[in-house]
Amino acid sequence: MKIALLGADAQSLPLLAAALAAGHEWAWGGDLSLAAGHDFSWPATEDQAEQWEDLLVDETADAIIVGRGAAGDSLRTRQVQELARLGRPMLTTFPLFLSVLTYFEVDMSRTEGGGILHYYNPLRESSALADADRWVVDGHPRFGKVEQIAATRSMVERTREQVLDRFAGDVDLLSSVGGKLNRIGAHASSGAEADYSALSVQLLGSTQLPVRWSVEPPGEAEGLALHFICERGRESFWFDANGLVAEPASGPASRAVNRFADAIAAAAVDGTWRHALRAMELTDSIEISLRRGRMIDVHDQQLTEQLAFKGTMAALGCGLLLLLAPGLLAVGWLAGAVGIPLAGYWPHLLLAILAIFLGIQFLPKLLYKSPPSSDG
Repeated sequence: MKIALLGADAQSLPLLAAALAAGHEWAWGGDLSLAAGHDFSWPATEDQAEQWEDLLVDETADAIIVGRGAAGDSLRTRQVQELARLGRPMLTTFPLFLSVLTYFEVDMSRTEGGGILHYYNPLRESSALADADRWVVDGHPRFGKVEQIAATRSMVERTREQVLDRFAGDVDLLSSVGGKLNRIGAHASSGAEADYSALSVQLLGSTQLPVRWSVEPPGEAEGLALHFICERGRESFWFDANGLVAEPASGPASRAVNRFADAIAAAAVDGTWRHALRAMELTDSIEISLRRGRMIDVHDQQLTEQLAFKGTMAALGCGLLLLLAPGLLAVGWLAGAVGIPLAGYWPHLLLAILAIFLGIQFLPKLLYKSPPSSDG
């Protein structure tokens, strides 16, 4: 399989190395400036970032690994949306974008194109946590029932953007081991605006198991401490700053690449993007919880072309009801003042405009295809 790399960074480079180790061919590379200083065990290639439209053609590569690289968020968003719209198979790093809205937009493009879209979070790929989800349901084999999960992220630089970036990857891991999370409560020291350097987040989900996440300065090294606190003790794991625990980077990356390659070989329509979208929804809800000062529910949402159309029509309908009737009354009055007998016809005109507007509501059934089955 021919692999393209769009955007070199600390996550995408191990993915490319794993793909080459599995026997795949590196066919195209762009936005590779951040690869400087990394120990390449594969042949260097020309940076083709300016010719990224080549990836829109199937013959260029069979699959694309996408990282943040040095490109701006707006450019990478446009590239991924266009590639998804054309159904190009992609394996992206996570989080790839800053805004949850972008994840919704890419999901719309993925649904339209029907392509395979996976993401890579080394935390979620850890083999050390292969049985952790069963501990939550059946209890730890040594320490008994799991009573809570606590995660502490240690970071030197704790700006709002950096903390949220780390939280997105961490909460994706917590969702995989603690069950689907749908309630969130955030706490931070407040001043002119919330200070994320000591952010603490409480989470609850379908299992009703309390999950806690917090950020603090590092003691010896940056990383994530994950504790399963049970009735007779605790099981703890330590992930380094790259999201790895007691195994080389090739392990998680190889598992992600193999699963991605298997999905392409099977022409599977399901991907993993919905999990990434869910993690970003939880991340986006932190600010809302801080503003409201309480726990909030995070509902399942899905942005599609049909829902976007309905939202636009709802807004236009409110505008029509607010402005159209008074406007027609004013036109009829002005027309009567100058001797034009229109006052008796404005109800008919209003009825005709509203009938046309209601007829437009049937356009989605004619224009949009029914979406494929949702991801597993």
